[in-house]
Amino acid sequence: MLSLKTQFPINERTEPEQLLEAIRVWIAGSPHYTLAPVMKAQTTLSDEGRHEALGERLLTTSIIQHGKHFCGAQLEKRDNEGRTWLTEVTGCRRDDAFWVSVLLHVDSELPVERLDQGRRPHILKTIMTNIGGGLDGALQVSDAPHYLGEGDIELAARLIAGEAACNMPIVFISMTATGRLHVDPKQLAQWLSGMAHVVVEPSRQFSVRLARATYNENAYGGAVAIYWPDGIGKWTFLPRLDDEEAAQVMQRSISRKVRQSLLSQRTLQDCTWSYVQELRSRQRVQELLESGTAKIEEFVNAFDSEHASRQARIDELEAENRRLRHRRPDYAPRIEQDGSDRPLQLASGLEDLYQGERNAILMDLVHAALNSVEKDTRRYEVLTDLAARNALDSEAGEITERIKVLLKGYSSMNGSLRSDLEALGFEINEEGKHHKLVFRGAERFHIVLSKTSSDRRAGKNAASLIKRLLF
Repeated sequence: MLSLKTQFPINERTEPEQLLEAIRVWIAGSPHYTLAPVMKAQTTLSDEGRHEALGERLLTTSIIQHGKHFCGAQLEKRDNEGRTWLTEVTGCRRDDAFWVSVLLHVDSELPVERLDQGRRPHILKTIMTNIGGGLDGALQVSDAPHYLGEGDIELAARLIAGEAACNMPIVFISMTATGRLHVDPKQLAQWLSGMAHVVVEPSRQFSVRLARATYNENAYGGAVAIYWPDGIGKWTFLPRLDDEEAAQVMQRSISRKVRQSLLSQRTLQDCTWSYVQELRSRQRVQELLESGTAKIEEFVNAFDSEHASRQARIDELEAENRRLRHRRPDYAPRIEQDGSDRPLQLASGLEDLYQGERNAILMDLVHAALNSVEKDTRRYEVLTDLAARNALDSEAGEITERIKVLLKGYSSMNGSLRSDLEALGFEINEEGKHHKLVFRGAERFHIVLSKTSSDRRAGKNAASLIKRLLF
């Protein structure tokens, strides 16, 4: 079972030998491998090496083909519970970039109900520490968060729209209404190093300006969103409670979601262990042909090795096709509520007008239904579980309170009021003696507001109508 898969660029000035050295350092410094003493005694890892210890085997390779330098290692470990852990670290250096992939497989010799996914391989941290990340589009790969400045609206908009040439996901952290961050960006960036970029906005005011540049696609108000490469979708996490424990739950949910979704990402062919082994076998066959050797056994072994490498590559592609065929569409925009172990997915042809809209409406109906359902029934049990595991949180409360304050005592549409309403997402059009307010494109539910009003309750009535129609 494929447990982890990621790929990322490292420092383009890195020599392939430095990646092999990082692999040696990783194993040598680990208390979990019996190969650790062997690696400590090694000064370098060879181009075609093999090292074995009790229940463990390490294969290394390095080869130049087609103007590219390939290198990497495959580490196999059998634990006391009958599980086999296979870690593959493969790199390909070209003139302009050096990409690395890390794959973790786990299989069991015994029938088990569920396999542990295992921890994130420590080699990712070793690579970041000893080598450093390369350039992925507009962002540098790092184990630290990217803090945006107030003038980075254009960059943030490109990241959200998938127009910044990034191949790795973007985890965008927004500010709460009080100017705080709900999660710890430094810790989250370390958890996701080598898997995703962590980007942090500078202020709540930045959110308002960014909303205009992204047609309200940005996460805001303390929410965190994962934006997938090429603008193919996002997944949003809303803060449930304002405490440290809830923040940790949210961070773990984000990390788990990134890891699970990357399993469906197609790995670059140049960065797969089976492909590099195929190149190695082909090279060996060619060397035998050119040498004119008459040793049939060597030819047979070389051909067998090439065939095995090709078959391994075919098996990888078939397994990837099966995952893509049977998985649910992970890249559709969704809202993740912390603490939910088994997400309930419902089809919808509508998009949220504000963060968490559809989820909040459904949960409001769930809470209302609980008052009319007979207790000690399965329906009551299901509704109670949904109510306990999913928050009612959405942006609705913040928006309606803001509208109430803005329209209090309304008499006319001045420049300041217009700017504030537009910042919330209203489009304001003039129609004769009235203003027509349309919230985030919901033309059907427009609100009419007099250009001048002597009624002191006009603003309050308009705010109540907006809340009833839209929230």
